[in-house]
Amino acid sequence: MKITVVTSGLRSNYSGGSVHVNNVVKRLTKYFEVEFIPSISFFINNDRINEEIENIKKLGIKIPDFISFLSKFSNLKPSFLPYSLSVYNEYAERVKKVDSDFIYDPDYTTPESIFISNKVGIPLGLTLHEPLYSFSQSIFYTYYTLRPFFLQSLDYFLKRSIGLYLLTRSKINYISKSRYLSFIAAVSKGTLDSVKIKNSKKYILYPGNGVDKELLQYRTSKKEEYVIFWTTLIPAKGVLNFLYIINLLKKRGISVRAKVSGKFIYDKFKRLFFNYIRDNGLDVEYLGFLDRKELYVTVSKAKLLIYPSLADGFSITILESLALGTPVIAYSIPTVHSVFKDIPAVKFVKEGDIRKFVDEVENELKTGNLQEAIYDKRVNSFIEFHNWDNVAENVAKIIKYSLNK
Repeated sequence: MKITVVTSGLRSNYSGGSVHVNNVVKRLTKYFEVEFIPSISFFINNDRINEEIENIKKLGIKIPDFISFLSKFSNLKPSFLPYSLSVYNEYAERVKKVDSDFIYDPDYTTPESIFISNKVGIPLGLTLHEPLYSFSQSIFYTYYTLRPFFLQSLDYFLKRSIGLYLLTRSKINYISKSRYLSFIAAVSKGTLDSVKIKNSKKYILYPGNGVDKELLQYRTSKKEEYVIFWTTLIPAKGVLNFLYIINLLKKRGISVRAKVSGKFIYDKFKRLFFNYIRDNGLDVEYLGFLDRKELYVTVSKAKLLIYPSLADGFSITILESLALGTPVIAYSIPTVHSVFKDIPAVKFVKEGDIRKFVDEVENELKTGNLQEAIYDKRVNSFIEFHNWDNVAENVAKIIKYSLNK
């Protein structure tokens, strides 16, 4: 049984979607003969194309000869929104032959897999890692993430909120035009609940993501006096709200030492970040983009992960923090809440309620209740179940069921 995987590559850039794709696709070779066709973004600003292709081949994944005809798209500029219809039609035309039994897109963000499926008449499965945002979510979530810098970020607010809604509408539109769509899967119940489309089967991947067992080795009872925030450093992930929370704690007379790790994407918000720390005299240390081992050591010694993200379909950051022995306070967005709601070491706060968030951080720093809960058997069993072998097995079962029904 042969499947064709259409995605932007198997390299992990530490985003949740890329980590999932990297870990799952290579494991699918245990269940299927796997072929890889890169989507357009694989070729854009990528000076390691040949190296990546060779690395993929080493995993036992086949690469069709015609992908050389797709390199033409390397001339395109990166885009938050999908490209024009003509671009995707040309892309599909350059895909010369697909003789697999099934096409699978493990991180549906752009519609190349849909165009290929429609052209060759092969059934298709998609997995979502982010919800299909409503108009109100696009507006309010973007607003919440910009505090306390909303007035300085009106241009970003307009572009991001409108762009996020248009991106969602585009995803829905292309899904509705898929003639051979067999299933849509999602990494969480909250993500799947956002899908209102009725032209295919829908599945929750359970588990939706995994964590490596090696992280458990970093756990320590010798916690140090700091809190941590780490992820991609963009407003939607909560980096600005994090600073606001630390400053509000300071205004309450609570001295908090904080560490931040990750990569800034926007220079504007990097400047605002450091200026706010300086102007308010905050004890916040920026660690930069750490290698994984150094990051694991740093997170494991933290007393708390403060994670005010409003852009997650699952949150591998929270999962890894729990594995490393560090409890979490996060916004109760439907996606993340649906995954971790029964885990006693995770405390949820209503989306955008900064004052309540500060209350919960203050309470944890005083009581340590969440830290005590990190060794609850429910946390340990949850981490044990969420491994990549289980994720890949679940995906394989859904694909096989779709082929045999």
